[in-house]
Amino acid sequence: MKKTNKIAAMAAAALLAGAVAIPSVMMAVSATNVSISEDSAEGKRDQATHTYNAYPIFTGTQTDAGLMITNWGTGFNSTGLLADSEFQALFPAAISAGSTAAQVAQAIEALNIENNSKNADKLAAILSKYVGGTPEELPKDLTAGYWIVLDSYENADAQDAVSKHILRVTGGTEPITITPKKSYPSVEKKVLENEKIVDGKPINDPTTTEKWNDVADYCIGDAVPFKLYGTLPSTYADYDCYYYKFTDTLAASFDAPTADAVTVCVNGTPIQNAAGETNMRVSVDGQVITVSFEDIKKFATNASDIITVEYDAVLNGNAVIGLPGQENKVDLTYSNNPNVDYNPNTSDTTDDTDTSDTTPEDKVIVFTYQQNIKKVDSATGNPLSAVFTLSRGSGTDIQYAIVDSGKVTGWTANKADASELTTNGTTGLCTVAGLDDGAYTITEKTAPTGGYNAISSPMTLTINATTQNGQTWDGSAASALTEISLTVGGDTHISDDSASLSAADTATKGIVQAKITNDKGISLPTTGGIGTKLFIIGGGTAAALAGIYLISKKRSKEEDAE
Repeated sequence: MKKTNKIAAMAAAALLAGAVAIPSVMMAVSATNVSISEDSAEGKRDQATHTYNAYPIFTGTQTDAGLMITNWGTGFNSTGLLADSEFQALFPAAISAGSTAAQVAQAIEALNIENNSKNADKLAAILSKYVGGTPEELPKDLTAGYWIVLDSYENADAQDAVSKHILRVTGGTEPITITPKKSYPSVEKKVLENEKIVDGKPINDPTTTEKWNDVADYCIGDAVPFKLYGTLPSTYADYDCYYYKFTDTLAASFDAPTADAVTVCVNGTPIQNAAGETNMRVSVDGQVITVSFEDIKKFATNASDIITVEYDAVLNGNAVIGLPGQENKVDLTYSNNPNVDYNPNTSDTTDDTDTSDTTPEDKVIVFTYQQNIKKVDSATGNPLSAVFTLSRGSGTDIQYAIVDSGKVTGWTANKADASELTTNGTTGLCTVAGLDDGAYTITEKTAPTGGYNAISSPMTLTINATTQNGQTWDGSAASALTEISLTVGGDTHISDDSASLSAADTATKGIVQAKITNDKGISLPTTGGIGTKLFIIGGGTAAALAGIYLISKKRSKEEDAE
């Protein structure tokens, strides 16, 4: 028999080959209660997602002299353990196929394994492979002996990880509480808002001066900047290698970037593979952008390091107007078991994900809007056909809309290249879909035919979209865009006509409408205008003619008097 006062304990590891992971704790107990800590948020969640079962390795009795090992535990595969080459390597010439439970316990005692050592991790991982029989679910009073506690971890819904093996030394009959030591990374996605004020900063970028947040709006044809932030677990140092993969999915309304247009940084510094290596892989497949590291420890050495991915994606003609917008999402796949012997594969494109888990998705949303122009007779309200241009900006920064089939496709600084937008003579309508919120200028280029006066002054339209620009969007499109309105100005011929839209258009919160009227006949003159000049010229002519008449009449009288 063997007397021992040491407990080898570990809270262990996820072997993900489906949905179940198996962590373990090995301990020598003297008829005492063993429980799992619930003192932290992690511990409380573990009660729902983890079941801790204890299996005996050795059985024994507690005497005044200590814990005496007497036999193998019920269901434990001692034959498999004694034939295990890794186990044999721990005990040169001390272990054989015929070794007894007491002899093996004595050999383990002789190792003098220290807390949190590599040997402690290795020993616990080996022993956990050979457990069997009916377990005791913790918390539970366990009989004297050595026990392995396995954590049946179901990772179907929530991200999780398991602890690195922990060795500890104890004795006596006091209760034992196992505190899981684990951590996992996080990921967040942000989009850059180009116009509005943004509340707060991204969690992992608190000093940025740029307006990264969860919601933005843009014009079709604009390049929209996106940024991913990834963190590392506090237990990062426990891993020899660490698998790490961003999976970013764009809505179909975006043109994805090329792989070489994606920038990857650690703490803001761009990184690249060393010559001849493929540890970091960036790929773009349709709408999915993947950035994976077979071992991110080659680039990020500290648990506090922040990994970022940046790229631009162009909003295209597939964009949805108003709600539900264009949702874009990311998740992060990561190593979750520091106890396995993980060998990264850097020679091909096979992902080593058998010991990994995935975070919940993080989303951002982008909106775009539609401007309707309705052209009518000012007196009758009858629809009219006219030609105009739409522009944004001012001064030297004016850009003119290029529109195809009612959708913006781009912008040009050359006025000659601006699209001529024509209202329909039957409905009076012209639509321009794919506009950011903000100010635009409408200039009438050709007035309606039939004696209508041209509108010479530019008219302004301002689309006002109420969006939730901050860091706490709840993921619902309806809460990200709550209202849209139109402000008009610059000429008395233009007015907001959004109230005449259909209920379906109003429900999307993405369409506004302006009405522009044209007058027939002679326009009333304005002060200092050409009408005033004609009036002055006409008055002068009449006075001259009157003068000529008076002079002629006077001369006639003089001639008669002679």
